[in-house]
Formats: sequence, structure tokens, C-alpha cells
Amino acid sequence: MLIPVLREVVEYRYRAPRALLSTRAFMVKLALLVISIVVSLTQPLDIVIMYVVALLAVLLVLKLWRTALYVVFSVVVLYISMLLCAVILHGDLIRVSRFVLVAASTLPVLVLLASTTNPSDFRKIPALYLLLVVFNSVLREILDVATVYRARGVEGLNYWLRVIIASITLSFSRSTMLVDSLRSRGIEVE
Repeated sequence: MLIPVLREVVEYRYRAPRALLSTRAFMVKLALLVISIVVSLTQPLDIVIMYVVALLAVLLVLKLWRTALYVVFSVVVLYISMLLCAVILHGDLIRVSRFVLVAASTLPVLVLLASTTNPSDFRKIPALYLLLVVFNSVLREILDVATVYRARGVEGLNYWLRVIIASITLSFSRSTMLVDSLRSRGIEVE
């Protein structure tokens, strides 16, 4: 399920509405990310849940169906696993719920940012540009690695372990190369 979602996110930029690709929309999406974090940390749980549902509805309206389904699935799995850990370890269930809602409210916005923002907009903020380039290139290479392993007939847990290990290795090497490249161009990256 992950590979079709990644492909949908990467390829959405080519069919996204022009209004979402503008520089003004970039600033709105960054503000939406900040609002998502603030709302999920400060508002009552029922308001945060309505906010998360509204963000998922935005993904559905933009025809990112697989991505919206994956976000829901990820949030449910995260919530169940953290809830079980909290029950077993006698943790605070309210904090677990709050943490999951923060993840649920920021993930759709991050997907929206990644799928509808031109890389040139990220150049204004070097740290975000670095993250986007690494994210975009790693996603493309993960899709290529997954295709190669599928073609070789690798399946099951072995397939997923190889794809995950390759993605971690690729992200580290890609980020190191990108930092060196930016520094050679005179952009200071901390």
C-alpha cells in the first residue's frame, strides 16, 4: 500500500490545481502547518478531531484518495500501538491521544506541502529546501528500488526489509551529498 501512496504524492504535482502551486499558496500551506501544530496542542480533543477530519476531507477533495486512506490507516495503527503501550506501561491515555492527534493533523498538511509545492518556493528557506530535495529524491529512488526488488521476485518481509534499509541508506547519503553541494555554492546549512 505504501508504494502506490508514494507514487500518488510524487506525481500529484503534475495534476495539481494551479492555485496550489503558487507562491502565495506556499505561505498559506506553511501557515496551515503551524496552525495544525498549535490547534492540536491547545484545543480540546473534539475540536482537534473535527480539524483532522476537515484536513482529510481536503485530501479527498484534491483527489488524493490513497493518501487520505493511508493517513487514516497510519493514525489508527499508531493510536492502537501507543494505546496498548500506555495501558501496559500505565501511561497517560490523554497524552497518547494528544500525540496521535498532533501526528494526524500535521501529516495531511505535510503531504499537501510535498505534493503541491514547487521546489523553487522552498529555496527561500534553505532548511526546508534541503528536506524537500532529500524527501523527493529518496521517494523516487525508493520507488525505483521497490520496482527492482519486485522484478527480481523478492516478496514478503524480505521485500519490505530491503526497501526500508535501502531508503534509510539513500536518505543519509543523499542528505550528505546535498549539504556538501549547498555549501560549495555558498549556502550555509547548519
